This record gives sequence, C-alpha cells and structure tokens, in this order.
Amino acid sequence: MQITPYGAAREVTGSMHLLTTDKDRVLLDCGLHQGRRQEATEKNRVMPLDPALVTSVVLSHAHIDHSGRLPLLGVQGFSGRILCTRATAGACEYLLPDAGHIQESDAEYLNYKSVRNALAERARSPRAKALSSRRMKEIKGSLKLGPHKINKEALGTYGRELNVPRVEPLYTQQDAERILRQFEGIPYGQETEVGKGIFCRFEEAGHILGSAQCLLRIQEGGRTRRVIYSGDMGRFGMPILRDPFLQFSPEEREPDLLLMESTYGDREHGPRAELKPLLRSMVEA
Repeated sequence: MQITPYGAAREVTGSMHLLTTDKDRVLLDCGLHQGRRQEATEKNRVMPLDPALVTSVVLSHAHIDHSGRLPLLGVQGFSGRILCTRATAGACEYLLPDAGHIQESDAEYLNYKSVRNALAERARSPRAKALSSRRMKEIKGSLKLGPHKINKEALGTYGRELNVPRVEPLYTQQDAERILRQFEGIPYGQETEVGKGIFCRFEEAGHILGSAQCLLRIQEGGRTRRVIYSGDMGRFGMPILRDPFLQFSPEEREPDLLLMESTYGDREHGPRAELKPLLRSMVEA
C-alpha cells in the first residue's frame, strides 16, 4: 500500500491523494487549486496521474477545493465510481455545473481581453494604418452584446483574424453534468467496497452538510491496514451541523496512517460563546 499526495500538502487547496495497492488505485478527493489565476490554472491543467487508471474516487465533501477537478478527471478518461455521502452527491449536483459555468465564463473573458489588447497593438502598429480609428471602434463595440454579455461569434472571428491564441476552459458545464452520472451516495456508517480489498466507511466530520471522515480498511498481502482520511473537520456544538464522529473502534484508534487536514492545526479556538461579543466589538470599533 502506498499513499501519494498530489495537493493540499503545504497548501490549503487542491486536495488530492492517491491510495495505491497491488490491485487498484483509489483517489481521495480531487480538488481544484485556488489562488492567483495564472499559478492556479497551471496547477489545475496538469493532472499528475493517468485518470484512466484510477479505479474509484472517495470524496470527503462537496467544497470545490476537494471536488472541483472531478469533471476534468472524467474528461481525461476516468470512468469509475465516485463514492461520497448522499448529501455530498446532492450538493455536487449544484456546485460542479456552476464551477463549469464559471470556467467557461472566465475563459470567455480572458479571450475578450486578449482580442481587445491585440486590437490596441494593431492600432499602434505602422502596418495597421489601413484600419481607421472608426473601424477599430466598431470592432471593439461588436465584441459585446450588452454591458455583461460577450458576442462569442464576433470574438471568434476577430480572434482568428488577429491570430490570438484561444484560452479554453478547464472544463465545461456539460463536462460537469456528465461526471455527476458517476456519483454514488452512500449512507453514513455503511462500509462499501471501493476497490479490490479496499473498503470505506463514511462518518460525520461536522464541516459542512454531508462532510465525512473516510475510514479505509485495506486487505493486501495477507494483512489488514487501516487509513483514516479526515477530510476537513468541523467544530463541536455548532448549529445545524452534527458533531464530528468520535466512536471509533479500538482498531480504528490505532490506524496505520492518519491523513488529516491541519489548516488550523497551530491555533486554539476559544469557546463559541465568546465569538459574538468579539465580533460585535470589532464591528463597533
């Protein structure tokens, strides 16, 4: 058994860890890198493994930094199951298509800016004298159908004419809707086989609705190993959300590997009752 981190290692987004045995490959989360556009885009476009070789995905929760590259995984050849809690599957029905729409909108806007910049450069070039300022203004005006709507047809036409490299979305809304067919919602507390000799049980993590700690049991080479993947952990005593699960068996309390988020690992959270007065004092300061 081997665990390879491909994200959320010394960073807080892009969660992705590969569990490899001699028979199967199971991906723990497949999140989007978030941050500065160029850096995040470069990280997101390069899938660090062959998606076609992944058996299944175990998804801890629906947040985009844990689920946001699943459509890209599907585009690049993944055809297995995506296992998560039922609430997570339901949330992803909204979050992933919306993420695809955002990817398309961002790419469209970047293409619009590129064509505008190319037109400006052409206007400054001595070779562009034949293109009058009036015609330049007409072209720029045709790139939009309204204050917030880009003319895709005109954008494509002038982009080709000016030889502007086209920015493609990481994935589309249709790609996101397609990957939803591979989701399988599993009840909390029910152990499910996610690979040959690899079993997973979801227990409450208390982070968001549907979030789960993933308790993995791996049978390989005549022995059993246990891995706990915490996903993102929540706090105790919060409204609406249930407390994180603590009723682990004696074997689960001594896992071979605990893979745990530590975003706030070096901070101490005070009692919740103190937060409202603290917030009020900061607002009124």
